[in-house]
Amino acid sequence: MRKMIASTLCAALVLTHGAAWAKTYEEAAASGVSPVTADEILQCSFYWDAWARSLNPDFYGEGKGIWDPGFIAKLNPAVQLPAAAETAKYWSERAKAKFKEQGKSKAYEEGMKNAPDYDVQALDERKFMELLGKCARPAK
Repeated sequence: MRKMIASTLCAALVLTHGAAWAKTYEEAAASGVSPVTADEILQCSFYWDAWARSLNPDFYGEGKGIWDPGFIAKLNPAVQLPAAAETAKYWSERAKAKFKEQGKSKAYEEGMKNAPDYDVQALDERKFMELLGKCARPAK
């Protein structure tokens, strides 16, 4: 009986945690904060790329992903695949254009070459969702 109660409690915490992530993303996305500079835009592409890669259901190459599928299903569709990968590409293209517009194409290439590889699992989840929200793709 204790084991069943503990399992139920753990499941409830995971679902609540997922709901909190979604709320943090949505609140940050609604804040009106958005990247402006070429460096900020490039940083947003890095955040989204790391997040999108972490959603790969075969992340470990063993048919096992980082996240529980039930947890991912509770998140805002904007932070699920394929939308997350599309947002990473969107910001990367915007950064490339912004750097080119400023005559700094080499800086873009250098930034891409030295892109950080974020360990999404090790980061503070709420903060990371907030970063994604602040880097949300503008409405069309």
